[in-house]
Amino acid sequence: KRLVSKADQTKQKIRKMARDIYEHYFEVAQATPRGIVADLANIVIKVDTAIKKQAKSNSSSEWKEVLRSALTDLSELLHEESNVSAYELNSSGLIQCFLKLFGSATSQDKTMKVQKKAAKLHAARLAIIKEALPTATTIALVKKLLSVLETIEKLPVYLYDSSNGGYGLQILTKRLRFRLERGPGETGLIDRTGRALKMEPLATVRQLERYLLKMVAKQWYDFERSSFNFIKKLEETPVSFNYQSDFDSEGLIYWIGTNGRTVPDWVNPAQYGLVVVTSSEGRNLPYGKLEDILSRDSNALNCHTNDDRRAWFAIDLGVWIHPKAYTMRHARGYGRSAVRSWQLQGSKDGVNWVILSEHSNDERLGEPGSTATWTIDGETSGQGFRHVRIQQMGKNA
Repeated sequence: KRLVSKADQTKQKIRKMARDIYEHYFEVAQATPRGIVADLANIVIKVDTAIKKQAKSNSSSEWKEVLRSALTDLSELLHEESNVSAYELNSSGLIQCFLKLFGSATSQDKTMKVQKKAAKLHAARLAIIKEALPTATTIALVKKLLSVLETIEKLPVYLYDSSNGGYGLQILTKRLRFRLERGPGETGLIDRTGRALKMEPLATVRQLERYLLKMVAKQWYDFERSSFNFIKKLEETPVSFNYQSDFDSEGLIYWIGTNGRTVPDWVNPAQYGLVVVTSSEGRNLPYGKLEDILSRDSNALNCHTNDDRRAWFAIDLGVWIHPKAYTMRHARGYGRSAVRSWQLQGSKDGVNWVILSEHSNDERLGEPGSTATWTIDGETSGQGFRHVRIQQMGKNA
């Protein structure tokens, strides 16, 4: 007698349950589709019939009435946006049918006579479509077709299963891994050969293209610093910022990360060497990365030093500033771990520091992700400061 492990017994039991559920529920539902699906199928039949009748006799009014009837039925279905799902529209065959309806002569129709006849039939169909298809229906149809496109554009996901067991739907939780390789003879793109890439299985091709483009095509921050727009603007005239709200677009870090507001997408300046972040821990933090302290992600990133009495983060801005206000955000973690006593310091050389703002038992930062802004009193003379530093004043402060 062959021994069966407990895991195999469980798999067999689940497989039997799945088969029972399919036979009792899904198979029945498949045999009697939802009314909307049947209606879509009838519209497809009518459109196909109209095209065939037109091919036999373009002058006949019969095909026109059939086509008008199909378009009227479609208008009624699309009157409510929730009536038809993208999946139902795609699986009904309506899209393929409409390709024939709106299509003209194909590349295989080589003779001029055939092409002229196809063009004439096409023009006649378009005339009926313009007459019978209301603008509202056309807009609703385009929206549905876009949702279908977004659905089928996603990379195909295969559910692997075998007698030895498989992943099933759990495959959707596993990231896809790629290794990049630059094509032979390619010189215009940055060589990222050997670079590993992880991707969510339901990411779209467009999202992947945009991400890769940023990796391999030179961006504005890949060129010489003297070419940056924010540097050129500062050389022309001083720039002022007026605080409006926490994490608004009226701040130096945002301004540098958008190249003086000349590009739509912000990048973390510390990640690309536009500014330099240092800490009392050196380059390696107990948790997180140095550039994370400048993150604008909707979810706060957790990065911190060890709990030393004079722990600090410093930023070499690469430009000179007369600070008027600054904003901080408490990272993930406990509310009681938020900073309470600290100094904001400024420096011209990164060695000698002066106090710009001092706080003791300040509880404005509370729960994880909370933000607060403090104004800086007093005027800064001369060039201002190139370096700023947040220094903790006391252990667990």
